[in-house]
Parts: sequence; structure tokens; C-alpha cells
Amino acid sequence: MLSRLANNLYWAGRYVERAENTARLMGVTTYLLLDLPRQTQFDWAPLVEITATEPLFRERNKEVTEQSVIEFLTLDCDNPGAVISSLAFARENLRVARDLVPREVWEEVNGLYHALRDLDGRSLERRSRQAIVERIVRSGRLVAGLLDSGMSRDASYRFFKLGESLERADMTTRILDVRSEDLLTTTMDGLRPFETIQWMSVLKSLSGYQMYRRHERTRVSAKGVLRFLLQNEDFPRAVLHCLDRFDEQLKRLPENGSCRRGVRVLRGKIQSAAIADLVDSGMSEFIDWIQGDLIELDQRLHATYFGR
Repeated sequence: MLSRLANNLYWAGRYVERAENTARLMGVTTYLLLDLPRQTQFDWAPLVEITATEPLFRERNKEVTEQSVIEFLTLDCDNPGAVISSLAFARENLRVARDLVPREVWEEVNGLYHALRDLDGRSLERRSRQAIVERIVRSGRLVAGLLDSGMSRDASYRFFKLGESLERADMTTRILDVRSEDLLTTTMDGLRPFETIQWMSVLKSLSGYQMYRRHERTRVSAKGVLRFLLQNEDFPRAVLHCLDRFDEQLKRLPENGSCRRGVRVLRGKIQSAAIADLVDSGMSEFIDWIQGDLIELDQRLHATYFGR
């Protein structure tokens, strides 16, 4: 297939996944507030840090508040990390490749984009926010289902899934990076009783709480959560599983040697990592290392398939 169309489908997969994950973060953070004591001061800045848009947020907002962060991450068209921007980019890439994907996929993404365009800040107030978040997440899951049940397993499908898998791995590492740094280094004794609740929120943001209990069979802890979300081979949002799905699609594409070597190297680093030692020192550096390798994988893909 044409490298231009392959590139469109790859980025459509990334942007659809990014929109869903950003919505998940907002939803679970809103729920987290209900589990913490009312007098607890909650910092919304990590949500902006996770999406790597903090400098732009500071330019456009005088202070970090719940409402300013939620609007910035949902409806701010000038923020490339906002849900509406991700949907706009996904919509444009799918529009170009409409003949290659099921019609219902285009209709779902297009419909959700226009639904969000009609919203304003009042629609995102806490009492009504969850319905919007659930709509976005449900839409992302619907797109995944439509592709899996209605699209031929050809190159078009594989490039979409490559984008989805890489974006999912990247978002998992971003969540772990920001949340683990915040939780592991805190010196505020008043927050320590709530660390378990916050680690539970990390799992819930990735729909992983129930599966964590099945796999780890222990209480929620920093070491357990990090091990589960980095090294588990069966949970769909664990980084190792995402890499395996990424490699599975690469196997069926030509000229895959460079990309698959990059996957093997990164997979080996994650699988052999001693999580217990990293929790005590060096977790942030290790996750930065993973993110750097994910960027390199993206670059290898572009050099191999999209730069022609």
C-alpha cells in the first residue's frame, strides 16, 4: 500500500487511542477525589504533565484548577493533547483513508468529534463530566471492536494497530512516570495513608484494578502495580503486552528487521528489570529510558515505511 496511506492509518490508530486514554485519566481522577478526605488538597497539574503539554497550559491559564485543567484537556482546540484535537487529527487521517476502514469507524469518530464541538465548559463540571468521559471511552472501545470484527487483516489493519499499540504503551509509561514520581518521593506524612488509594487510581485509569487482583493476588502496592503494568504479558495495557502486539503486526509486514530488533531490545530491558530495586531508586530514569526507546521505535517505523 502507499506509504502515505500507511502513515494516515498509523496516526489514526495513535490519535483514537490517545483520545480514549486522556478521557480515562480525567474520569478516574474525578473518582479519586471522592475517595480522598474532603479537606485533602488535590493537585491537578499531573494530568497536564502526563500529556506533556504543561508549557502551553501555563501560557493559557493563570492558575491550575480542576475546571481549567479539564477544559484544557478536553475542549481546547489549540492544545494538541486535548481530546478534541486528537479526534480532529484521527478524523482527518481516517477521512483520507476512508476506503480502507469500515465505514462505521469513520462515522463513530466523526460523530464524537462533532458532539464534543457542541460542548462548552459548563458541560464539563463535575456533576455532568462522567457521562462525557464514558462516551469518549465507550467510543474508543467501539472503534476497536468495529476494526477487530469488520476489517480484513491486511496491511491497513496492521498499521492502524501498530499506532494503537505504541500509543497505549507510551500512555502507560507516562501515567507511571508522573504518578510514581509523585507517590514515591512524597515526604508529606499526611498523604501516606492514601498512597494505596492513589495507586489504585493508577490501575483504574487503565482499567487494570480487577486484573491486578487476579494476577498479583496481593494488596495494591507500588512494586506490585509497577511490575504488573510494565512486565505482565497478558494484560492488554501493560507495556510488555503492547510491545508483543506491536511485534505481532510487524511480523506480517515486509522489511521489518530494524523495527523488530528495536522491539526485542526494549522488551529485554523491561522483562529483566528488577522492579523492587527500581522502586527504591531510579524508577523515573528507567521509565524515561523506556519512553526514549518507544520514540526510537516510532522513528524506525517512519524510516522503514513512511519516508518513501
